[in-house]
Amino acid sequence: MKKYKSRLILVFCSLVPLLFTSTIPFAAHLRLNAGLIRSNEHGWTGEQKLYVISLEASSEYTITINSGSWDMDVSLRIGETPYMINGLSVDSSSTHEERMHFTASKTGEFYIQLKVNSGSGFFYILVESGFTGSATGSNEAFFDVSYLLVLLLPTVFILAVGLLIFKKIATRPERKPTINVYKKGYKVEKDPKDPLDNADDLMICEFCGVKINNHVKKCPNCQTVLK
Repeated sequence: MKKYKSRLILVFCSLVPLLFTSTIPFAAHLRLNAGLIRSNEHGWTGEQKLYVISLEASSEYTITINSGSWDMDVSLRIGETPYMINGLSVDSSSTHEERMHFTASKTGEFYIQLKVNSGSGFFYILVESGFTGSATGSNEAFFDVSYLLVLLLPTVFILAVGLLIFKKIATRPERKPTINVYKKGYKVEKDPKDPLDNADDLMICEFCGVKINNHVKKCPNCQTVLK
């Protein structure tokens, strides 16, 4: 029972980081409303920002990201989950602005991911109904499991290390207890009927109770290692 309890504790501990990493995207996104500009957003090189917006099925929308910094290059993704495993993306060679035309496949929440590829500065993001203006590039479908690896890596690492420790403990040879059998009160008295019996050289093994020579290091009867 103790063995299985340890494994249950290991599984529970490995799931704790998964609980946090799986909920972070839901807590990190920013709310957008169709037709309303979200301005004064700021991004650094390599930074990713996540937004969420409610859209209507089969409706057409235009997503625009515009930066006041001409050396700021951004890319745009939209998907149905905050983990951005799959969806559509626009990443043109132009800087300063990205514009995507998008038709919602369902009624509900969609997640928009902005990534600053280079440069830094302030920008605004706007989602409008209908196709307005020219798209900066064609929509490309993407499938990215990198965030799944981030989700699962801590759990897999904790489980692997824990199982390795359990295996090492299980294969460790069992050490027999070292017992000091030469205690006061266990000295053997000389047998008067046996002239060859030298009591000074004999003791009683405290572990199994047989007579042994007080110079041996292991009891020949029970194989207990002696001090």
